[in-house]
Amino acid sequence: MGSIVCATRGGEGSRVVQAAAIERAKEANSPLQFLYVADPNSLDEDIDEGLKTAVLAELHWMGETLLRIAQKRADAEHLTSHVAIREGSVPQEIIRFVREVEADLLLLGAPRGTTANVFGDDAIDQLARQIQTEAGVRVKIVRPEE
Repeated sequence: MGSIVCATRGGEGSRVVQAAAIERAKEANSPLQFLYVADPNSLDEDIDEGLKTAVLAELHWMGETLLRIAQKRADAEHLTSHVAIREGSVPQEIIRFVREVEADLLLLGAPRGTTANVFGDDAIDQLARQIQTEAGVRVKIVRPEE
């Protein structure tokens, strides 16, 4: 039996997806992994190198905090979970991680304001398709209620 991976990044979408991941892991009696990716490529290229290092350190700190909160939510539901922080391109690091832990399912939280577009052209839909295709893992997008 593979694990369930919940990619988290903060905000309303993350709270909702964490709750869904906890519920799914409990129902399936599957291991739960929370993942946060710090993406240095999301920073402007013309940013000072010293500042880039400081911002990246802050991204890691934020990730650790978000993962501790997610883990406390799982603990409150009497569910053991594991956490991981990766650094790099978000899609590539998620793909690498779900392969590494042999995940059966990846849950992604959609940012507030995105919709379940029938054409699947939202950025989150494109990310889900890319991961599903390249990693061969089922991907479920969880959207916060508007």
